[in-house]
Amino acid sequence: MAAVSAGCRGGSSLFPFLFSLLSPSPSLSPSPSLSPSCCGPLADGSPHSPVPATEEFKLVYRFPGIKYCRVLSRLKLLQTATSLVVLPPICYLYLQGQVSETILFYTTGIAVFAGVMLYGMSYFFRRIIGLIYLSESGQTVRVAHLTFWGRRNDIYCPIETVVTLDEVGDSKEELLLQFKRSDSTDTLYFTIKYGQIIDKKKFTQIFGELV
Repeated sequence: MAAVSAGCRGGSSLFPFLFSLLSPSPSLSPSPSLSPSCCGPLADGSPHSPVPATEEFKLVYRFPGIKYCRVLSRLKLLQTATSLVVLPPICYLYLQGQVSETILFYTTGIAVFAGVMLYGMSYFFRRIIGLIYLSESGQTVRVAHLTFWGRRNDIYCPIETVVTLDEVGDSKEELLLQFKRSDSTDTLYFTIKYGQIIDKKKFTQIFGELV
């Protein structure tokens, strides 16, 4: 049992990390006055912004539900990490004959299921756009979405690289619309049904007319 206690003490050191997943972080709340130099890296990993540091952005679109996506993403991370912390002691107790095979399989199943669900939810949440901005010059689009860890990440791209909704083939009746760039294979998604267009003129400037 000493080994089990040592394992539990080692696992308990992970709990500050687990609960840090639920701690506050830069949120996806509108911040149109921020310049790109004070935000996250670009999609290609470059630490610098492609626009001047003095360039300001105006909010064009926001999705209020992104805050719930962030909470769910972090809760799933917490659940998965907790399952992985509990699994080693259960395996040890099984080898010592102190727990049944049923409990071992049950615990392992939960850990595997949590991992699969984490991957699936993360794949979806990371592609949902929370905020869309347009620079004052009208040349650069700034998009905010979530990372794997449920934190904010900003992407900057020239407006001419954004594929219009007409070219994509999406209509305003669809639940999810695609945000595509001509210089990237990545696809993000946003919703008009549950999102809010703050500036329709700038939205049309980016995506073209809604049909």
